[in-house]
Amino acid sequence: MVKICIWMDVPSHYQSAFFAALARRADVDLQVCYMKGVSDRRAAQGWRSDHDFKPYEHETSCAPTAVGRLEFVPDWRERIHIISSYISRELIDYFCEHGVRWCHWSEAPGIRLAEALGYRMNLFRLLHPVMLKLKRKDGSCMRKHAVLVFGQGDMATRSFRTMGVDQKRLKHLFYVPEPLPDLGRSEKIEAFACGRKVFAAVGALMKRKGVDLLLKAFRKLETDDWCLVLCGMDKSGGAYERMAEELGIADRVLFLGAYPIDRIAEVYGSADVFVLPSRFDGWGAVENEAASLGLPIIGTDLCGASWHMIDDGKNGYRVRAGDAAALYKAMNRYVQCPEKLEAHGAYSKAVYLSAFTPDANAERLVTALCGLEGDLV
Repeated sequence: MVKICIWMDVPSHYQSAFFAALARRADVDLQVCYMKGVSDRRAAQGWRSDHDFKPYEHETSCAPTAVGRLEFVPDWRERIHIISSYISRELIDYFCEHGVRWCHWSEAPGIRLAEALGYRMNLFRLLHPVMLKLKRKDGSCMRKHAVLVFGQGDMATRSFRTMGVDQKRLKHLFYVPEPLPDLGRSEKIEAFACGRKVFAAVGALMKRKGVDLLLKAFRKLETDDWCLVLCGMDKSGGAYERMAEELGIADRVLFLGAYPIDRIAEVYGSADVFVLPSRFDGWGAVENEAASLGLPIIGTDLCGASWHMIDDGKNGYRVRAGDAAALYKAMNRYVQCPEKLEAHGAYSKAVYLSAFTPDANAERLVTALCGLEGDLV
């Protein structure tokens, strides 16, 4: 029996299915602790604010200190804890001081640097390796004390190597939302598309998500046979709607707004191609969701998921982040060759089923932990 305690910031529908898959296993004793509940900001984006806590889940925000949160898991000394310094540096320090086994788990660092640089991506690419080398203190802590270091994909593990973590400690552990159900198509999107094919993007409307790049790329497409649907909370104060007007594409772009999580499959179900144009995303679980419903995917090379969910040219295209011209070229491939859609979509579904289901991720974690030296019972 592997006894695990996973520490998370807030409850997330992107992780619930993974935790449920772990809890179903006879060889796992699972506890999950959240530092706080779902914020109003997340709820406004469509997340459920009334998380259905399972017996193995605990919200620990009422504890006066980080160490006090351990009281929610009475046998915490016997467990292997999965956590990152972004969740609680205090808990990690406590684990190190008291010989408690723990593993690091996170996305690739970089989101704060990208924001600080105003998303000037050429400058980001120059400074990102420097930033990672300056984080060698964190890398040293992982190397000396973490029994394993889990990265959400190649982008993360490459970063951890630059931070000084040795390869033998590095393992993959992904974001793996449950496969979306087939809920059919959104009536609103269908009415807007009116027979046109649909490029769809799901995510907050903000600069980091590359919405401006997507609008510029879509403007260059010389076709009336496609439209663009943007689903997500508008954080621009209407700037992107004004931009669409200025670009002369307002009649071909639908700003859908935030969409309830329990109906988000309708948005994907109305799409022909899914696009994630982010300037930086540590992972990008929307690519998992798109693949689970069999959509071709266009994503950027600074989205962790793009290195795993996209097999370039076979189920989509991976393009340079921050490059509207590259994004246009990828989108135009589908405009010019719509016959690719069916085969690319089927390939996406196969990618998802091969390695990115919650059960596959649970197996990945248990296999990694059972491969450690010593008894985890």
